[in-house]
Amino acid sequence: MKFITLLFSTSICLSSFYLSAEKNYLSEKIYDSLIQPIFTAKCVECHGANKSKGKLKLHTKNDFLKGGSGAGSEIIVKGSADDSELIYRITLPTDNDEAMPPMEDKEHYNPITTEELIVMKEWIKLGASFDLLVSDLNKESVKSAIHVFKNMPKKIISKSIALQPKLPSVSKADPIALEKIRKAGMLVMPIAQNTNAIYVNASYSGKDFTDRSLKLLEPISNQLLWINLARTGITDKGVASLSNHKLLTRLHLENTAISDSATIHISKLQNLEYLNLYGTNLSDASFKNLKKLKKLKKIFLWKTNMTKTGAEDFKKHFVNVSIHDSLTAQKNSMQNSFNNLVYREQEKIKKLETITKKLALETSDKQNINESCPVTQKKANPNIFSLFEGRRVGFCCDKCKLKFDKDGAVFRNKIVGFSASDAYKKAYDNLRNAQSSMDQSIEKANSEIRAVSIKLKNMGPEINLGWQENVVSN
Repeated sequence: MKFITLLFSTSICLSSFYLSAEKNYLSEKIYDSLIQPIFTAKCVECHGANKSKGKLKLHTKNDFLKGGSGAGSEIIVKGSADDSELIYRITLPTDNDEAMPPMEDKEHYNPITTEELIVMKEWIKLGASFDLLVSDLNKESVKSAIHVFKNMPKKIISKSIALQPKLPSVSKADPIALEKIRKAGMLVMPIAQNTNAIYVNASYSGKDFTDRSLKLLEPISNQLLWINLARTGITDKGVASLSNHKLLTRLHLENTAISDSATIHISKLQNLEYLNLYGTNLSDASFKNLKKLKKLKKIFLWKTNMTKTGAEDFKKHFVNVSIHDSLTAQKNSMQNSFNNLVYREQEKIKKLETITKKLALETSDKQNINESCPVTQKKANPNIFSLFEGRRVGFCCDKCKLKFDKDGAVFRNKIVGFSASDAYKKAYDNLRNAQSSMDQSIEKANSEIRAVSIKLKNMGPEINLGWQENVVSN
């Protein structure tokens, strides 16, 4: 009995707690506590302080009321949710280009939920005042509001944003040092907006740019992220000084005189993601040093002394070999199955084409089915005819017959009431269905092979050995 009494008391306490919590929700302002958090989680990535797609910003109340290009004050029409551009956009089908938020892929998709939409629509119907309380909502909307409170929206970074490179936060470069670099003939500029990270391109100077020229870059070593030294006169000694630029993520050394010795210094650039060694004197001996570049994503080795075998071994250093080999075997097996599939389907099509062509020249017609020549529309001669799609078609003369025989399909609609024979129709439908089935089977098999190929390509750095060797990315 005591247990039942305790359980009953506990139940009452919990009920009181939840009722109290819900009462607290009722006193909250709808916009501040519900709608703005929805915007923050799902909208301001594209419509905020740093980015205003369609000139629409939703990170502040004033910006929200201004609307965007084209919508203006109609972003919300007070008293009418259905006439409000905001509601229109967030309720569009996902395949519509104007839908908000956009559907890039399922993993990064963060749409407005049913409960969130109910609250937003009711808020607009009530006049869209920023002072409206949750208690002002109707009964159904209050339930939805409480659901949102208990399941507050979480921010999911969109695919396009997730794939953007993360820029380092660095101090501003010395303007005097930058001016000296420019006067030396180098292009120097920020790698992107809103960053102090620097890109330097010395390739325009050609062989006049030497190891000594690299000293000009020392004062900006804490800002230098990308550098292009293609076709310059730098040597292995110059590359040694580059190892002091620890932030480098992109390095162009194509068509320079560097040797395998240079890679000892390149290997110290632990943030390097892109490396172009096209047209240099490097050999497979360099791979032991380049294997130290743990963040490397892409490397160009075309017209070097490096081999495909060496490159494949290099790539495997960055991957789980058992998974890599398993995927490679899977891809090879799928490719063999694909080749067999194509052969079988093509043989099937050939047989059906033979049957269709045969039935096109067979007919049960005892006389011409048409009175007028399909070429000239003159009266057809009953003794001059051709068999077309299982029917006997007459012509006014041999010349018209010859012209028709070259491509009868061109004149099909000029044969009054024309209909192919039943046998030909059936054969033609079988052929067309087989072709469609083949296309679908091939596309499905190709898609499966592409999926495995992408997995392989994303394992380890992409290695470009030129068009003759293709890209070592499986």
